[in-house]
Amino acid sequence: MIRRIDINAATAHFKQHDLMMHGLLTQALTAPHPIALPQQKAPEQYFHSIVTSIISQQISTKAAASIRGRVETLLGTVSPDSVLATPETDLRAAGLSPQKVKYLTHNAAIWETLPYQEFSQLPDEAVIATLTKLYGIGRWTAEMFLMFSLARPDVFSYGDLGLMQSLYRNYQYHPHYKRKITRTVEGWAPHRTVASLALWHTVDNGPVLL
Repeated sequence: MIRRIDINAATAHFKQHDLMMHGLLTQALTAPHPIALPQQKAPEQYFHSIVTSIISQQISTKAAASIRGRVETLLGTVSPDSVLATPETDLRAAGLSPQKVKYLTHNAAIWETLPYQEFSQLPDEAVIATLTKLYGIGRWTAEMFLMFSLARPDVFSYGDLGLMQSLYRNYQYHPHYKRKITRTVEGWAPHRTVASLALWHTVDNGPVLL
């Protein structure tokens, strides 16, 4: 059975097991701009999420938003069919690099061979294994998909710089404290997605760790 995000259960868990995380979560929920819990998307929206992830790779947030807007306008409905029906020259004119155009067209061509309709019932690692078969999709992107497209409750990405910066700062850890870091993160289970949201909130609203 696939569990869902339960903010009350997460709050109670952290209050019992990790008072630092309990405090961070309380601040994130009561801030002027509080965290929003991810909502599970419908299967027909999954491909759009993958396209958005690829567009955003290795460019600034502002540039990604601009290119994403042009691509969405060009495609109308973002789907495998609309990508394959659009000339590659038009995709490049919208701001996509040749490599990203290759990623999108390849992934559009094979999308229907993936068991994406079953994602909502597959274990996290099975979804990651499937998505990382796509061009341009690594583990971090697959983990973000689990969090924000499938709303999985127990995801933490060690490859996310913002999460790790926040963890180091709030817990006064250093990168070489590997055992402490692993023990702390594992202690947040089975609510690591909520913990991740709380950590990102402190990065967005606090000083950046240099």
